[in-house]
Amino acid sequence: MAAIFIVSTLLLGGTLWLALPTLEDEDRPQLKIPKSFVELQALNTLLKKYRDIYPFRIVVCYVITYLFLQAFSLPGSMYLSILGGAVWGVPRALPLACVCVASGASLCYLISAALGPALLTIPKFATRLEKWTEKIRSQKSNLISFLIVLRIAPLPPHWVVNVICPHVGIGLVPFWISTALGILGVSVIHTTIGGGLDEMTSADDFHLISWRNFLGLSAVVVGVLIPVGLRYFYKSELAEVQEVERDDEDTMLEEGEGTESGDQVLAVGPHARGKGKGAQQPLLLTDEDSDDFLDDDDYADDDGDVILEAGPALVVKDDDDDGSSTSSRHSHPL
Repeated sequence: MAAIFIVSTLLLGGTLWLALPTLEDEDRPQLKIPKSFVELQALNTLLKKYRDIYPFRIVVCYVITYLFLQAFSLPGSMYLSILGGAVWGVPRALPLACVCVASGASLCYLISAALGPALLTIPKFATRLEKWTEKIRSQKSNLISFLIVLRIAPLPPHWVVNVICPHVGIGLVPFWISTALGILGVSVIHTTIGGGLDEMTSADDFHLISWRNFLGLSAVVVGVLIPVGLRYFYKSELAEVQEVERDDEDTMLEEGEGTESGDQVLAVGPHARGKGKGAQQPLLLTDEDSDDFLDDDDYADDDGDVILEAGPALVVKDDDDDGSSTSSRHSHPL
């Protein structure tokens, strides 16, 4: 973990060294990750100064810094979201912040997937992971909605979700999607605050906790839970329909309307003998034809089927030496 952190720090420093424009001497002290309102305003002034001259470089530096903070769950992400709203405005800063948060959290996800199995050998961590695994399994059908609500809720901390998810069977794609959607409501608040950063005089002007923000986040939670409620409603309706169909099938079997294979007898063939015009005439076969017919394996009854009705009678003709023929009647089931 220490090696990964050192390499990432060197990568961040190298990217900033290459991508950042040449700063004036008086501007260099202002270039730091903001941890207070004063530092945030100073960095906002600095970025706006170089934004129009080096627009692409400023975006690269912003994104790489955001990914670094999210990958190691370091403080300062909120200030970067506010700073994005101040520099680029809400329409452009909002999707940029959501993508950065989701991608940086995915880096933390991958680090935990690589190094986490070593911690799972400790009984304390294994027990906690088992509890979270049970919660995830109980919400398997509503996994995306469940993860979005976890992102909106203040507890547990987001870094806990990033670390646990790869070990409870949550894939990287649903994790990224739920993170981007779950952080959307909070990012709207942060970027909107950043839009008015120039008029603020202190951190008290942020108004992070207000009725407007509370109602906005509540609307997001309700919107996320609507599909869950609809799924549960239609799930119960579908269960009732399946139960009715199952009862109908049982009733049909009890009344003898079906067979074991589910087939139904729609009609039976004609009788073997009949009288009158249009009656079926017997088939005339010679002795040789009759023996070949009965010895044919295709007509052998080896599968244990029950013959419910015999076919038409067979009249076998016996050819005498004098050319006359006599007939004998054999009734064989077809």
